[in-house]
Amino acid sequence: MLCAYVAASGDDALTIINVTDPSNPAFVGSVQKAALPDSLDNCYNVFVLGDYAYLNSYNDNCFTIVNISDRTNPTLAGSLAGSGAPNFLLRASAVFVVGNIAYAIGENDNALTIINVANPAAPALLGSIQGAGAIPWLGRPDQLYVVGNYAYVAATDDDSLTIIDVTNPAAPVYSGSIRGAGAPNFLNTISGVFVIGTIAYTTAALDDSLSIFNVTNPAAPALLGSIQGDGAPNYLDGARNVFVVGNYAYVAASGGLADSLTIINISNPALPTFVGSIRGTGAPNFLGAPQNVVVEGNYAYVTALWDGLTIIDISNPAAPTFVGNIQGSGAPNFLDMPRGVKVASHLSTGVVQTLPATEIT
Repeated sequence: MLCAYVAASGDDALTIINVTDPSNPAFVGSVQKAALPDSLDNCYNVFVLGDYAYLNSYNDNCFTIVNISDRTNPTLAGSLAGSGAPNFLLRASAVFVVGNIAYAIGENDNALTIINVANPAAPALLGSIQGAGAIPWLGRPDQLYVVGNYAYVAATDDDSLTIIDVTNPAAPVYSGSIRGAGAPNFLNTISGVFVIGTIAYTTAALDDSLSIFNVTNPAAPALLGSIQGDGAPNYLDGARNVFVVGNYAYVAASGGLADSLTIINISNPALPTFVGSIRGTGAPNFLGAPQNVVVEGNYAYVTALWDGLTIIDISNPAAPTFVGNIQGSGAPNFLDMPRGVKVASHLSTGVVQTLPATEIT
């Protein structure tokens, strides 16, 4: 069974959807704030690895682990909470997990916090790094991606792609950054980051942009290319998140001039070009304020703040088409204001990873 795991912030819920038949997504199970007090209030993000889902609760300042071995009945495994020292999880909004280590964002603590999750019942602080407006350039970090010894952080208030060396989880250190609203870097309110090898892809909501950076030298990331534009022809208004597969970047563009899943050809990083898009809030495409996108095979799974979970056929990138949708606040679907999404099979020991959604203000 292929499942989508959705952080539904309006329902304070982790909701699991069977997407084996993409034309008929179906509710499997959910756990809400009522069952997990102080652990899921306004949950923004989810990361799935094996039999556990890792979430951040924005209002509870909490990192939460849910046992999903029984998809029909997810249950609390453990949590770690607290604003300021020592946990720095004020307005927790993003999480990424590698092996037994979780990397969490404390948005209003301007912090990256690293947590040992070897024992899901008792997650334990390993280390953290904080600071805004100067090195380490972590002003209101919203999203992150971890590859090897580095965490790549989208720091919204600092308009910065910030790279942190996490070789020693107990003492993460600043490595480098690239910053700036407008030309040439187009990082105004950076809102998404995805990394493959030595290339980082970012989206910036107020620059309506996708930017591409060479991160071969983490101390000095360098711009390769970018593409911008709110409405036609590029449909990147309010670009929030990006997922990259092969020669294409799939962008969830949440602004009113887009409401779009937009596909960009990145085969030449110096000159990314528009390929296709599918747009529109409500029927027939159900893409009202897209927050997140993950790609698996020929399908893109998009969380739309006003329209639930929408599945798009991307086998022809120039002409993506609507396949299926599931939505609804409260019972039975618990998909009010969905933000984060991951997709993984029932027997998976790994994860198909996307980036957390950012707060709409």
